Amino acid sequence: MEFIHGTTLVHLKMRCWSGEKKASRDSDIRLGIDGKLPPQKLLDLGRKKIFPPKALDPLLSKRKSAERACLAEGTRFMGGFAVRDEAIDDVVAKLETVKAGFESALQQFLNDFDRNKEDWIAENEEYAHIMRDQVPDRETVASAFKFEFKLYKMQPLEGFEPDEAEIADQILHEVGLSCREMSDRLLERKRAIGGKTLCKQLDPLVTKLDTLSFGNGRILRVLGEFRTLRSSIPAERIDQDHPVFGRVLTFLTMCSDDKKLERIVSGEFSVTKLIAGLQSGNAQSQASHSSTRPTTASAMGAYF
Repeated sequence: MEFIHGTTLVHLKMRCWSGEKKASRDSDIRLGIDGKLPPQKLLDLGRKKIFPPKALDPLLSKRKSAERACLAEGTRFMGGFAVRDEAIDDVVAKLETVKAGFESALQQFLNDFDRNKEDWIAENEEYAHIMRDQVPDRETVASAFKFEFKLYKMQPLEGFEPDEAEIADQILHEVGLSCREMSDRLLERKRAIGGKTLCKQLDPLVTKLDTLSFGNGRILRVLGEFRTLRSSIPAERIDQDHPVFGRVLTFLTMCSDDKKLERIVSGEFSVTKLIAGLQSGNAQSQASHSSTRPTTASAMGAYF
């Protein structure tokens, strides 16, 4: 199993205090005068918010940063992230940076704990009687936070190795999610983007597919199309009326849909054919129904 022997499993363990408590029907849900419900900012989906959510945002964002660092070079696997051995040092360095940021944000959170608590109670004075006694003390809250990660090398038992086809599908799915995010950013962009900048945005996807392909034909097929797309992008400025904009957006949209991605894997859709169709004015046959998402870019009209 080349995939197993060529990767390291990164297991993240991150724990954050939620600032919430489960609502009790008798004592918490019907709290106000005449049994009226508290506002949604205090009670949502059966959970009462006993601490200002915004105060926890800097800490919760570190979890996402750590996951992004792992996903940039690896893929979700066995409750963690399988990262190629050649990239593990870089991933560890990024996680150490995130961990330092987490610890700094935690210290700031604890420094501001009493002030945030009193401000939240004052802001919701009508419900202060059930909030003040339910917020744990600072030391208890501090113990509810944790950020650490462990590294493992795996040795599966013969006959019980992971399914490489499933791993490939997971990698392609993750790349598809990144493609959707990138296409959304392009559609929301108001100004033209430089060709070099656009290529740099594609580079992490190319690198991930390349380093985690391990000879898998499905991944290699998609990787080849990404490389063809990247090499077709000129260095000039590209706005939404530029034909390259439509080409890139079409391809990203195809990759972001698992079913449409199969057209790339099968060879039915390719960047080369897309370019040829664009040049011949017959691009419709190459990407029909590739997206139902609206766009104002005139260059997209032939594809959607």
